[in-house]
Amino acid sequence: MPRPALVLATAGVALALPVWFLGPSPAAVHRASETEVQSHVVRQLVGSWRLVSYAQRGADGGLSYPFGRDAVGKLTYTRDGNQWAGLGRRGVAKNLPDALWYTGTFDINLKRHTVIHHVQYSNISAYERNDLVRSYKLGRNRLTLTVAPTAPAGQTGVLTWKRQRVHAPEAVRLSG
Repeated sequence: MPRPALVLATAGVALALPVWFLGPSPAAVHRASETEVQSHVVRQLVGSWRLVSYAQRGADGGLSYPFGRDAVGKLTYTRDGNQWAGLGRRGVAKNLPDALWYTGTFDINLKRHTVIHHVQYSNISAYERNDLVRSYKLGRNRLTLTVAPTAPAGQTGVLTWKRQRVHAPEAVRLSG
């Protein structure tokens, strides 16, 4: 099968250049690279994360710890676009105001460097059917999500997560 070619003709001379020589258009390269970057970010996010710390920083720079300095939590992103998160105070019943959980789907906004959690169900009814936008920073086995203040003098939430090891199916113990 012959390769597609671009034919340039001038002054009675025709010049046929293979399309691969000229390469794809800049717009096609931009679209492809944006899709590749988004796929790369999703691949980095997919998996389970253990909460390392959750602090809120006030406008004055002071820190508070809504679930204590030793808060516990787990965040999971799946390849098919689902997510769930749960965090709370260590050693107490996981009910409000000592815990927070929600589940839904997620999207990535590369330009804003954010992950958007589309909440379907939560123990906080105001979260349901709403989007929770988090700025993300990925590092070696670390994920930092930053929650912008909702009020002018509000607090900024900073959640630091550590990737959990992947367990192979053969490592799961079956009982019975």
